[in-house]
Amino acid sequence: MPWIDAATVPGRPGAAHRSALLASWLALWLLLAACAGVPVSYYDATTYANLVDLKVDTTLLVGTFDTTRLKENQTQIAAVSRNLKRAYEYERGKGDPNSDTVKQLDIIMNLFNEDVQTYRDNGPGTLGKRYFQEAAGVLGQAFDIAIATENEKNKDKR
Repeated sequence: MPWIDAATVPGRPGAAHRSALLASWLALWLLLAACAGVPVSYYDATTYANLVDLKVDTTLLVGTFDTTRLKENQTQIAAVSRNLKRAYEYERGKGDPNSDTVKQLDIIMNLFNEDVQTYRDNGPGTLGKRYFQEAAGVLGQAFDIAIATENEKNKDKR
């Protein structure tokens, strides 16, 4: 029957359906091609351990700022600062695929440096009995985000 259009035959795609199907396949192909060029950042047990250790050291130290004189904490402040910088450089050295962790460490270092500066400017107890306890909590949350990010990375190192 030459007068029957192929688009009207049940189960047979018409021109509109064929172009929609082609566009879908093309979109899928482009998406897969784009993903192939995305660098994958892999889970790093050293990074995870560094973040956990730094979280404990940093939050405990900041928590002492409410009650301990600056002079007594100078050595620990220097040690934590050095360890934060060491971790930052380690992460930065892994390149662009690891930029999320580098950004998070940058935020953490800024929070710590602000807390230290506030401590130097005001001393213990001046801003309230629990000011630095609260600051330590905020710092801990920033570490939690960085730790969770590292834990979610691709663990399949093929």
